[in-house]
Amino acid sequence: MNETLFLHALNTVPGVGGKTLRQLLGIFGSAEAAWKASPDEWRSLPDIGPKTRESFIAHRQTFDFAQAKALLESQSIDIVSFTDTRFPTLLEETPHPPALLYVRGDATLWKSRPLLSIVGSRKYTHYGEQVTRELATELARAGFVIVSGLAFGIDAFAHESTLDANGQTIAVLGSGNDDATLSPQTHVDLAHRILDARGVIITEFAPGTPGNMGTFPARNRIMAGMSLGTIVIEAAEESGSLITARLALDYNREVFAVPGSIFSPVSAGTNGLLKQGAKVVTGIQDILEELAPHLPRAEKNIEHEARIERLSSEEKNLFSLLSHEPLHVDKIIEASKLETTSVNSLLVKLEMQGLVKNIGNMHYIRLQ
Repeated sequence: MNETLFLHALNTVPGVGGKTLRQLLGIFGSAEAAWKASPDEWRSLPDIGPKTRESFIAHRQTFDFAQAKALLESQSIDIVSFTDTRFPTLLEETPHPPALLYVRGDATLWKSRPLLSIVGSRKYTHYGEQVTRELATELARAGFVIVSGLAFGIDAFAHESTLDANGQTIAVLGSGNDDATLSPQTHVDLAHRILDARGVIITEFAPGTPGNMGTFPARNRIMAGMSLGTIVIEAAEESGSLITARLALDYNREVFAVPGSIFSPVSAGTNGLLKQGAKVVTGIQDILEELAPHLPRAEKNIEHEARIERLSSEEKNLFSLLSHEPLHVDKIIEASKLETTSVNSLLVKLEMQGLVKNIGNMHYIRLQ
């Protein structure tokens, strides 16, 4: 019997969470040794109360390894512990990471691509849906893996739009990730779409664990912890999305917020984040300015070329006049044969798209 099954068995002991499981492995050296330890050895463990010890003793007598193995295999669920090189590096750096993850899909996806979380309200507006779909689409095309919680509303739009853009996405659940307990049940088909597109469905909760008021906030720390940054799109003042954002701040991650109407209850939380210093998002460029260094060069070039392709003929003409050598605006006006006001307007647009830069004294260069 392999070590991962013993990890799974320990993780299903009532009262044994990530911190305790890490302690057990530290004391006994392996999950198998911890599982097979005598009741007296468990009773001598520091920081583990009598209730948890008694739960373990009872659980060990009834746990069915064959049944557990069959369920994991039937759902293609892999177990990735904190001792596994595949465990997300950024997540491990957080104060209270899980000890293991149940993974459906490619358990190395977060090792090869930068992750960015998109979260928001279940009670969304048309504006929130439109912003989510556009940002998720453009960020997926730029090379980010989009992380969200598979919930109704903003989460679902983030996953769907990423898939529609032929991107990859990770759903982090507050329940088991087996089909029978995956929450919400109406999103089982969406979960399978994610897997079919080489995405991932992960959770720290064992198969068969239903979601509840306690499990969903717990999953927020995983989304925030494994991602470079979190984008909040529509969140009320008391919102799970704000929990994710605050955790991201605690973990020294980037936090972005999309401004909304001052009259909209579902924008009260995001507007509040902006007052607290979150970075305002009015388009993908606001995000790329902070996170582009994390993108593989090939992906950055793809996005760069895509932005050039979307330019108008006048913008392309002006862009072609620039190079890495600084050029004064007067020289640009002279070479372009356009009016001064037109050139200034076009340069502002190009700079907002991250294609050119004013390096001072009205000298411009082309960005690569």
